Amino acid sequence: MPNTIDWLHQPYWMTMGPLLTLVVTAFLVMVLELIFRNGDRRWLTGISMLGTLVALGVALGHFNAQPSQALNTVVIDAFSSVFSVLILITVFLVLLFTLDYKGSNRLAAEHTYLLLFAAVGALAMATAVDLVTLYVGLELLSIASYVLVAVRRKSTHSVEGGIKYMLMGALGSAVLLYGISFIYGISGTTNLMSLSAVAVTMYTTYPAITVLGFVLMLFGMGFKLSLVPFHMWTPDAYAGAPSAISSFLATLSKSAAFAMLLRMLLFIFNGVADKVFFWAGILAAITMVVGNFIALPQRNMKRLLAFSSVAQAGYILVPFALIGASTVQDWPSLFDSISFYLFAYTFMTVGAFAVVHIVSEQKHTLDSDALIGLYHRSPWLAVALSIFMLSLAGMPLTAGFLGKFYIFSNTVQLHTPWLGIVLFATSVVSFYYYLGWLRKVFQHNPEEERVAVPISLPMNTLVALCVVLTLVLGLVPATLLHPLLNAHWVY
Repeated sequence: MPNTIDWLHQPYWMTMGPLLTLVVTAFLVMVLELIFRNGDRRWLTGISMLGTLVALGVALGHFNAQPSQALNTVVIDAFSSVFSVLILITVFLVLLFTLDYKGSNRLAAEHTYLLLFAAVGALAMATAVDLVTLYVGLELLSIASYVLVAVRRKSTHSVEGGIKYMLMGALGSAVLLYGISFIYGISGTTNLMSLSAVAVTMYTTYPAITVLGFVLMLFGMGFKLSLVPFHMWTPDAYAGAPSAISSFLATLSKSAAFAMLLRMLLFIFNGVADKVFFWAGILAAITMVVGNFIALPQRNMKRLLAFSSVAQAGYILVPFALIGASTVQDWPSLFDSISFYLFAYTFMTVGAFAVVHIVSEQKHTLDSDALIGLYHRSPWLAVALSIFMLSLAGMPLTAGFLGKFYIFSNTVQLHTPWLGIVLFATSVVSFYYYLGWLRKVFQHNPEEERVAVPISLPMNTLVALCVVLTLVLGLVPATLLHPLLNAHWVY
């Protein structure tokens, strides 16, 4: 037993335990899928969910561990722990979502291990401190995501969305890699720890190249995060992909990309944050405005959620811009606001996609008119969707409100009120389309009052989990804020 305990506390297991657990699970599921080619293989999803829970247990077990590093490439700190937990929870929710696809509607069996490999890439993006490893993790996530979007080979919309996503993702990767090449060229290293030590020297010696590298890296990740004007692939990919995969793109992919963006930019440009991070503020403002206004006329429910996710990415980018106006002592507060909002955004977004999936499957359409009279057909789904929409809009007593409030408070405290004003104004705009859905949900439709909406056990469980988690973060935010405030943040 002592040897086992010592082994569990080795830096290699503490830093790479969740990632290794998920890798083993992914290869196991892939081999089993090749062996058992016939029949219902949803039990493979059960194995994947079990492996994800084990990885989540490992991540939670090391949540308060002292910062350490393994192989000079992967680290454990509060940053990696928080994002690893978020990524693994999201994977579990998405896998639960996929259990609803059965019969003629079932997804290709490959989707299970592709989701796991995508999650492995996401974990690498959250834990690595080397630009090469970060880039490999990004590509592993991206390639798996391209295939997942086009997993329905007989659907032209799915294939079209997958191709558009792949082309724009490849362009984003090229721009990001081009920016990394400039940083490597003037520093001679790809290790973030080493880059952090020479950040000021780089800017002093090569100011133009340093700024160019920052802008290219920010814009490259902008494609992955659906920031305006790099969001063009988003509505087609979300609308064409199965709803479970759309929720995956809107949540897990964004969380991992934000984790990578924050670690890269903070380490490489920490000494000159006040000179370069204002670019993130400009991009955040444009994204919030354009995302919300384009969402206004949308009738397709998944396309509306796609543009909503664009706007939400703009909100989350605001704390990044504030790094330039802050001191090192302010950074933990910014990290807390980013982490809290990502958790809240994940639960309310996955829940919203789940309800949209259930309704669209019954009505055989993605038009928002399918929501008319939902309260009379399924009061439970109507109340759940109301909670998700109100939270996305930022109504008080919801997780979304507290997330936006913390970000808005940061803009005031750090003397950047213009970003707070844009955040507030665009949130008001979003009320139009979020509450528009609620008007239809509670609208009287006597012709369909008695047509109940069928809900499977996995979807009932998923919606219930998302409702509970959204309400808990809204009514008892200390549940998450307490561990965040006591975390060992490392910069």
